Amino acid sequence: MRDQRPDSAQWTHLTRRATIAASFGTVVEWYDFFLYGTASALIFPSLFFPSASSLNGSLLSFATFATGFVARPLGGAIFGHVGDRIGRKNALVVTLLAMGIATLAVGLLPTYAQIGAAAPVLLVVLRIVQGIGTGGEWGGAALLTKENGSARPGFWGGFLSSAVFVGLILASVVYVIIGALVSNDQLHSWAWRIPFLLSVVLVGIGLWVRRGLPETREFTRIKQAGDQERAPLVKAFQQPRNMLAIFLMRVGQNATFNIVSVFILTYATTQLGLGKSQILWATVIGAAVACVLCPVYGHLGDRFGFGRVMIVSLAFQAVFAFPFFLLVDSKGVAPVIIAVTVGIAGAGAATDAIQAGYFAGLFSTRSRYSAISVGREGGTVVGGGLAPLIATALLGWQHGSPWAIAGWMALTSLIGIVGVLLVRPHHETETVVAESGRTGSALI
Repeated sequence: MRDQRPDSAQWTHLTRRATIAASFGTVVEWYDFFLYGTASALIFPSLFFPSASSLNGSLLSFATFATGFVARPLGGAIFGHVGDRIGRKNALVVTLLAMGIATLAVGLLPTYAQIGAAAPVLLVVLRIVQGIGTGGEWGGAALLTKENGSARPGFWGGFLSSAVFVGLILASVVYVIIGALVSNDQLHSWAWRIPFLLSVVLVGIGLWVRRGLPETREFTRIKQAGDQERAPLVKAFQQPRNMLAIFLMRVGQNATFNIVSVFILTYATTQLGLGKSQILWATVIGAAVACVLCPVYGHLGDRFGFGRVMIVSLAFQAVFAFPFFLLVDSKGVAPVIIAVTVGIAGAGAATDAIQAGYFAGLFSTRSRYSAISVGREGGTVVGGGLAPLIATALLGWQHGSPWAIAGWMALTSLIGIVGVLLVRPHHETETVVAESGRTGSALI
């Protein structure tokens, strides 16, 4: 036992260092992604689809929002292959760069009034680039928290989810601040560009942090042995059951999350007449609570099992769908904050926090970047990308009533539980060469 303690401590140190680097880059990536989502709900309908009615403008704006999600499985396949063949670190540097360039370009993009129909077309193109970058981001970042030998993958992966919520906070706060400093006309004229342009600073810092990060221990071992998978995605599809399970779990988690964090901005401001700052601050509070709780949820996954935590969280999410809209429809400040906070920091955060440890453990090291990226991002298309669009359509179908939306949230949550029940554990024993030169065995 005495011989193994230094190795265990060193693995924990490597995991902590990798988690910090992965999390900072994740903050930047998701700030960019959520920034677009916030603008899609509050800004883009009037700037890029001015001739449409209020409802149709929202539908068109959310359609461009959805294109980013549609592109995410493609990004997962591309960067999953790069990550499984060349290295996790290299893939993550490129994803961050792609996301930063696309976000900066959105901030410089002319509107419909300036260049006509070319404006929304270019907006869609840039959103696709964002989606490709984001699709390759999460899987690689998750493996940085997983593949350095720590015995607590759920706990460390929880910090990665905390970083996602920090990105949501930054995207919301920046619009709250700008909205308080300028008039509504100024916001729609030029001030909306500022958050997108600020991204270039964050991206520069993120690239600097990630470039100094070493490759993970597990992938380094495989690369040194020349044992990389030639076609990792093909190998991953040889375990279709687990890929389908991840797909369904992601549908269950992401549908409700994007309704609570993105669609609700449009619903609360246009349907209920609430102020933008009120609902944005509710989102910030919910995301802040989620930041604190994510490592706790990850610890619970390590302690009681990821599948159990996922089932309990998705079941709670299904039950809370109808009370969520009851609280929001009251229009009271406290009920709205409670609804959004529970919606984001409750089941939404719990199901997200355990995914890094849970999903990565379902595949071998040689193909897991591709497997978890494509499976997860595929589910994100249906669960997340289409959620605001579906919710807006259901709202119009029900003439402003939100109960069909609540039913959709409950149904998708139950679909996620089916995904958990489909999981078949993956066991792979590989030789681990410790820093001291001793050889041992680890289950990864």
